[in-house]
Amino acid sequence: MGDDGGMSSSTAPPGRKRPRGFETTRDMVLSMAVVGAVVLGMFWMVAWQRPEVQGPIRPAVDVEQVFTDVRLGDTFPVVEPTGLPEGWVPTSAWFDTDAVSGAVGGGILHVGYQTPDGSYAEVRQTDGDSGAAVDEWVDGAVRVDDVVVADREWTVVESEQTGKQGLVSTEDGVTVVLTGKASQDELEELAASLR
Repeated sequence: MGDDGGMSSSTAPPGRKRPRGFETTRDMVLSMAVVGAVVLGMFWMVAWQRPEVQGPIRPAVDVEQVFTDVRLGDTFPVVEPTGLPEGWVPTSAWFDTDAVSGAVGGGILHVGYQTPDGSYAEVRQTDGDSGAAVDEWVDGAVRVDDVVVADREWTVVESEQTGKQGLVSTEDGVTVVLTGKASQDELEELAASLR
């Protein structure tokens, strides 16, 4: 058995390494500090050295082409946002000639924008059912006010369920709905650009 009664000590004698599995808390803290320094170094290389990303959340789209297609098809008369100030970035545009799947029916033209404040606004136009369009696109909104923007009368609508708001105008059988998460001022700015 020997002098120590056959039992081995859990601490190594001075000058000898501890056997694996008998590290101290100090050893673990030092190891974690080394790993942490490596992780911070990698974070600095990735996060701080990359070029700054600027611009819209989504890439801009060609709105002109969609309006050109609608006008060439002579489906219904449309109004187009023109001369919007810097910061309005088109993010989506499409035209459905016969939206029979929804309650609106008729053709639907959609153009979405990222606003200068980073919000979202859209213009939707249809020769289909006006009431169904407002119900579907502005979450069952009801009239809360009327405004005149650029010599055109608009009904201000707001959904009691979701708080979503919009501007609605109908002329010559075509309903134009402006809505989105944008503020009322931004929606009116968008309305003023329609030609």
